[in-house]
Amino acid sequence: MKKSVLFAVILMTAASAFALPSYSGLRGLNRVVDARPSETGYLSLGLFTFMGISPDERTAQLSTGTEEVTDTEYNGTGYLTIGYGASSHFELGANISYVMNQLRREDAGNRLDITGDWDGDDGFSEAGLSLKYTFNPESENMWFGVMPWLKGSIYQGGDNSFVYNGDGWDGIWQLDEPMFQMRRPMINAGSMSFGGEILASFDVKPVVLHANLGYAMYSQNFTFTDRRFDAGGNVIATEEVDMDVDDPAISVKAGIEYPMGSTTLFTEVEWRRFLDREFEEGDGERFDEYIQIAPGARFSFDNGFAFDVTGSICLSDFDPEYNDLGHRYFQAGQTLTEEERARYAPFPGGYAPKYGFGVDVMYTADLNAHPSILSGTVTDAVTGETINNAQVSFPGSEVESVQCTSNGAYSVQINKGSYNVLAEADGYVAASEAIEVPSGENITRNFELMPMMGTVTGTVTDSGTGLPLQATIAETGSNSTATDVEGNYSIQCAAGNTTLLASADGYGNQSATVAVPAGDVAVQDYQLNLQLNFENVYFDYDRYDLRSDAKTVLNEVARTLISNPGIAIMITGNTDSDGTPDYNAGLAENRAMAVRNYLISQGVSESSLSTVGYGEEKPAVPNNTDENKALNRRAEFIILGVPIQ
Repeated sequence: MKKSVLFAVILMTAASAFALPSYSGLRGLNRVVDARPSETGYLSLGLFTFMGISPDERTAQLSTGTEEVTDTEYNGTGYLTIGYGASSHFELGANISYVMNQLRREDAGNRLDITGDWDGDDGFSEAGLSLKYTFNPESENMWFGVMPWLKGSIYQGGDNSFVYNGDGWDGIWQLDEPMFQMRRPMINAGSMSFGGEILASFDVKPVVLHANLGYAMYSQNFTFTDRRFDAGGNVIATEEVDMDVDDPAISVKAGIEYPMGSTTLFTEVEWRRFLDREFEEGDGERFDEYIQIAPGARFSFDNGFAFDVTGSICLSDFDPEYNDLGHRYFQAGQTLTEEERARYAPFPGGYAPKYGFGVDVMYTADLNAHPSILSGTVTDAVTGETINNAQVSFPGSEVESVQCTSNGAYSVQINKGSYNVLAEADGYVAASEAIEVPSGENITRNFELMPMMGTVTGTVTDSGTGLPLQATIAETGSNSTATDVEGNYSIQCAAGNTTLLASADGYGNQSATVAVPAGDVAVQDYQLNLQLNFENVYFDYDRYDLRSDAKTVLNEVARTLISNPGIAIMITGNTDSDGTPDYNAGLAENRAMAVRNYLISQGVSESSLSTVGYGEEKPAVPNNTDENKALNRRAEFIILGVPIQ
């Protein structure tokens, strides 16, 4: 079944949060992109705001000496996004970002008299484009996709995109120098950056899991004058720096969301590694990567609006010395190559803030007429049961055919227009209907298919004698037939697998599943086993006249034989071990004849009765007690067969 049907049903019956955009403009959470597609014709708008707060310990070189201070960075980011579902597989996204970087210095000694409280810059940062192609491998809960993207700088702020020390000497860099020891001293991630991500989403109700694996290439330009100072703050050497830094990076982002009606709880995790930095101090602590966790909640409304409240925490440590473009080494008297300076360039887009929070506002609108949902069931016109293997198709249109589910139901997303709907199933006559589909409605069309017919023939015989039986052959329901005098039968059945039951008086039933060919003949024979079971008749010691309890048993035997003419039985006479064998043989024959004569007197046909006297030859139990001997003084019945007369 086409999986986009599920999305349309959700969007028409619940809030629109499931199609709201991420930072990129594409459907997702905040940082994580959802591999599921947006609906065709859906336009989404988003305004994302995020404030990062990072207390960073620094060493301030002041005129009064060296002091350890904790400065606080405030990194604000805003994204204005737009996304559009171009088709059931493609989605377009775009964004423009606005960035604010501020440093608030700690008041230590006379430090603020020299430097002032704040330094910072802000402005529009970058514009980005994203394209998502998504697909699902015939699964109800799994989607994959690819997402190439491109970003370019649109900085509109001060003279350049660096944060400058505009108030005075603060011990980080001198007056009017760029403050590259901040987590995010840049307004953008560089003049140009591009990359791509592999997307995966899994709906494992009640939660949805997302994973993004990405590669990016960032290009930054750094143009400034690096200065070396003496202890008094005087410039003793300068170096003009004008270089480009290309930064390849990989990232892994994961998200989990838990929809609860109009509220969706989610958590995102992002790990980013810059491949050309390779910092490692020998103690396992790295400065070429970071990882952050960001929980949040999304609240959506039926009118298409939604808003998020989010937070974040960075689990990695930031060291400003690895962010200063090699200034500390130049200050120490070294001459650095561009490659060496590049290893200490600020991260494109900045290092993740220690803590953060955000508020987002989003809106989703349908620009096109909304697809309708056509659904219904396919059932057997004779039995009324659902047909699980039925297929519903739309000849002459681009709508993909759908397979009925285990309960015979189907559902498909379909646009406004005229369609010929065809329902088919193996073993059934196809049915079709021309329908007119309006825009944005739920339509129901049920189909009843007439089964194709076939013939089953065969014989029913006694499994012991091989003689034909008068039997009934019945299919589930009211369809049945009877054998003729030769035990043959023929019955019309719906094509496909069916179960036929053969039954005859005095015999155990036998069933068989038959593959009935449409318009053809299948053969199924039955051999039935007799199941008559008469009670024994018992006699007093050395007697062959019938007791009252024996007559009660024989009355029941007579009724059965009379109601089933043609059943042949043998009556066996038996004795205990008292007396001679010859005497016991005669006594046994007399007992068998006494039973035969009584049955004849009750109306049983003489031809169906035969006798034999076994005497003491076939004891039922050992003749070692009086009780056992009483059980051996008996007459038994052997069923010989039920031939058709």
